[in-house]
Amino acid sequence: MTAITLRIPDAMDKPLRDAAAEAPSLNDYILKAVRRQMTLDAGRKLAAIAPLDLEGEGDAL
Repeated sequence: MTAITLRIPDAMDKPLRDAAAEAPSLNDYILKAVRRQMTLDAGRKLAAIAPLDLEGEGDAL
């Protein structure tokens, strides 16, 4: 595991903490958001490599 330091701009601090209020911790919320984005990015890259006919599938990966 690699540790990182994340600097959150003051303007984003309260909205981010409010959004994470239901999560076990702010770190957990951020980690889940990063994992989700990584999954979406990987899906987009895969789709660009081998285009699939996903007509009507919407945002379901």
